[in-house]
Amino acid sequence: DMMREALEKFRDWDGDPHEALMIEYVNPITGTSIFKTMTFFMQMLRPGEKTLPLKQNASLTVSPFEGSGHSIVGGKKIDWDPFDTFVVPGGEWCEHVNNSSSPAILFVASDEPTLKALALYQKHGKLKTGEIKRLS
Repeated sequence: DMMREALEKFRDWDGDPHEALMIEYVNPITGTSIFKTMTFFMQMLRPGEKTLPLKQNASLTVSPFEGSGHSIVGGKKIDWDPFDTFVVPGGEWCEHVNNSSSPAILFVASDEPTLKALALYQKHGKLKTGEIKRLS
């Protein structure tokens, strides 16, 4: 409920074109990931919102909690509804689309902290022009 409230608070913010609105669960004392090897996010896609393609070498597990839509992962369309689960393998392009008239809320688990600890993490995004830009 607290994470949903935080997302609602920033609902009118532009967000990130590749990730929409995304908030990471962090240890409130250290400000770092809850676990050393995994991190977790809540992501909000507003009605009709579509993210630009994003590719990172971290692997993701995505579970929609609210709304319905689809994601394009590695060029393949994956339709989703609440409590479905799908994966985004590291190195695959991914974009999300909210097909519903209400916000779509996605729970995302990632092995990003492991890759960051090894100085191997990378994230790239496609711009509207088609150009690929390193984001991290």
